[in-house]
Amino acid sequence: MRKLTFIMILLFCATATYAQKGKVAQASSYLSSGKLDEAKKLIDEAITHENCVNDPKSYFIKGQIYQAIYESPLADYKKLDPNALDVAWEAYQKVQQLDEKGKFPKKLKVQFENLAIDYANRGVEFYSSENYAGALNAFKRVLEIEKSPIINNPGIDTAIIFNAGLAAQKANLLSEAEGYYKEALKYNYEPAKTNVMLASVLKEQGKKEEALQYLQKGYELAPNDPFTLVELINYYLLGGEPEKAEVYLDAAIKQDPNNPSYYRAKGTLYEKLSQPEKAQAMYEKALSIDPNDFNSLFYLGNMKLNEANELNKVVFNIEDADEYNREVPKVYAAYGKAIPFFEKALEIQPGERNTMTILKELYFRLRATDPVYQEKYDKMQEALQKAE
Repeated sequence: MRKLTFIMILLFCATATYAQKGKVAQASSYLSSGKLDEAKKLIDEAITHENCVNDPKSYFIKGQIYQAIYESPLADYKKLDPNALDVAWEAYQKVQQLDEKGKFPKKLKVQFENLAIDYANRGVEFYSSENYAGALNAFKRVLEIEKSPIINNPGIDTAIIFNAGLAAQKANLLSEAEGYYKEALKYNYEPAKTNVMLASVLKEQGKKEEALQYLQKGYELAPNDPFTLVELINYYLLGGEPEKAEVYLDAAIKQDPNNPSYYRAKGTLYEKLSQPEKAQAMYEKALSIDPNDFNSLFYLGNMKLNEANELNKVVFNIEDADEYNREVPKVYAAYGKAIPFFEKALEIQPGERNTMTILKELYFRLRATDPVYQEKYDKMQEALQKAE
């Protein structure tokens, strides 16, 4: 009886094994004919119920099917599994574990080469949709695949290394981004741009001195690169040594004399250096190139407003009543000079709250001098209330 039971168990295992391998073969046939839904259904059943054998071929076909699902241009097939690419990768890992006889390396090599392309495309997709952590993981997988002994690729994919740095930076994984950028620089990948990106990451981590070193390296390598120039300008302009930004601003203006942003930045520099006349000239230059440059208009208006405020302080401290009455109209006139700049700025960016608030205060200040200002004040007050 025991022998009969043992024979029955063997027959059951053999039958089950045959049945599962039959499903695997049919799944492979469906894959060849492009019926990915049927192929997926059968391979999932075969893998799940494979009680008598661990077959690397089954996992290889599973990997092929799921990879085909990811690569399919048909939305209905893509919906079969949103993580199809990862499932394919895991299946191929299982193939390597089970392939004791070494039958699959050549076949896996073809799949891995395509898989690297798939993950690179996935990384770009994730990056474009602002899923930066997903993009980073995809680029990491590309590098992992390319280092695999299955591919045995002696080359270095510097573009993917750099893209991993970009994705890590966007994901605010600054230490990882630093590592990838430094790795890209080892292979001299777009050194001007990579130096600048690395400097940005270092600066965000508080490593300012190291950041400056890489910025300057980038500038030395590409002194006419606008991206590098802008980063150097911002570094000094927003840092503690704004005067050092001037040489880079001049270089940028020489390179692109019709770019209003450079003149505007130089105006900001001169304001920081307490040189208002030069600052005004730069803002006016920017506006001569682009009359609708909101920031230059706003900055000019703010300069006029500051001048009026300073004059108001002086007049407010005059003790002689007659002299005070003579000087007050000058204060009103000074405030009036700021209004056109803010009004023009508001035309360019309707609803910009800071501009609206400043104009409301100016209209209120001048409402007694002209009924028009009272009317403008009322309208601005109403507009601000509606915007709340």
